Amino acid sequence: MDGLHPASWMLLLGSLAFWSASSLLLFSLALPGARASNQLLSECHNGKGKGINCSELTVRESEVRVCDESSCKYGGVCKEEGDVLKCICQFQCQTNYAPVCGSNGDTYQNECFLRRSACKQQKDITVVARGPCFSDIASGSGEGEYEGSGGEVHKKHSKCGVCKFGAECDEDAGDVGCVCNIDCSGHNFNPVCATDGSSYSNPCLVREASCLRQEQIDVKHIRSCIETDETSIMGKKDEGLQNRPEVKDSTDQREGDFMGNYIPCSENYNGYCVHGKCELSYSSQKASCRCDSGYTGQYCDKTDFNILYVVPSRQKLTHVLIAAIIGAVQIAIIVAIVMCITRKCPKNNRGRRQKQNLGHFSSDTSSRMV
Repeated sequence: MDGLHPASWMLLLGSLAFWSASSLLLFSLALPGARASNQLLSECHNGKGKGINCSELTVRESEVRVCDESSCKYGGVCKEEGDVLKCICQFQCQTNYAPVCGSNGDTYQNECFLRRSACKQQKDITVVARGPCFSDIASGSGEGEYEGSGGEVHKKHSKCGVCKFGAECDEDAGDVGCVCNIDCSGHNFNPVCATDGSSYSNPCLVREASCLRQEQIDVKHIRSCIETDETSIMGKKDEGLQNRPEVKDSTDQREGDFMGNYIPCSENYNGYCVHGKCELSYSSQKASCRCDSGYTGQYCDKTDFNILYVVPSRQKLTHVLIAAIIGAVQIAIIVAIVMCITRKCPKNNRGRRQKQNLGHFSSDTSSRMV
C-alpha cells in the first residue's frame, strides 16, 4: 500500500466517490416510487382508486403489504410476523345460549360467536333474526319462511302472513292458516307456571299455547302458579283461544323409532341445557331440556331445593345392597370373636370343671383304698 503512486490513490478515491454518489441517487429516486406505490395500493383496496389501473399493482402487492384498515376487518387485529400478515380474532365469547340467525344462513350460539365467525372468514355476516335459523334458510328452495342464499336473505310472503313460534303455513288446506304441529303426548307431568299467568302440565304445553295464540309465552318458573282464580292445571279454559289456528294431525309412523318422539339436539344447541340433556321434538323440531336430578328450569339452570333424597338406579342399588350384606357379615364375625375372648367360651369352662372333678375323685378313692 505504501508503494502506490499518488495518481493511483487519486483514481481509487475518485471511483469510491462515484459509486457512493450513484447509490444515493438511485435510492432517492426509488423512495418516492415506493411511497406512491403504497398510496396507490391503499386507494385500490379502499375503492378510491378512480382512473388507476389497479390490476398492475397486484403483481407487487406482496412486496408492499402492510397492516392497515383493509388488511384485517370485522374486529380483527393485524399482526406482522416476518413477511406474513396475520389477522387475529380475539373474541372472548361467553357460552350462554341466545341463538341468532346469520345472513349466511347459519345459526350461532350468540351474537358474539357470529362476530367471531365474520372476523375469521373476513366476511360481512349480520344478524337477520333472533333465534335459530329455519332449516330451509338460504337453501334457495323457496319452501320456508325465508328464501335466498348467501348474504341476501329475503322474507317469503305467503297467504298466511307471518307464522311465528313454531307455526307453519298450510296453504294446501281449504281454510288457509297457520297450523301448529307440536305433539306433547310423550311428556311427563311436570307442572310449570307460564308468563301468561296460567299453569301447564309441562313446558311442551307452554310452547304449544304460544304457537296456537301466536304470542310470546315462556316458562316463568317450575311448579304451578298460585291458583287465585279458576285457572286449571292445563291452562285457562278457552280464554283467548276462540280464534286459534287449527291443530294439524302430526301422526307419523316414523315417530315410533324415537323414544317419546324426541331426538338428540344438533351441535348448534351446545350449551342450551346447563345441567341436562337437550332434546328436539321430532314433529316440531323445538328444543327442550331433560334436567338432571336436582335441577329445574327451562334450561336446567336452577337448583331444585325440594328434592330431599335421590333414588339411585337399579344397578347402583344392587351394589349398595351387596356391600351392606358383606359389611353386616364382617361385623357379626368381629362381634362373635370379641365376645368369645372377653367372656371365654362356655365349652372350655365345662371342660376345665370336668377335669377338676375327676382329679378330686381320684384322690379320694386312693385315700380310701389306703
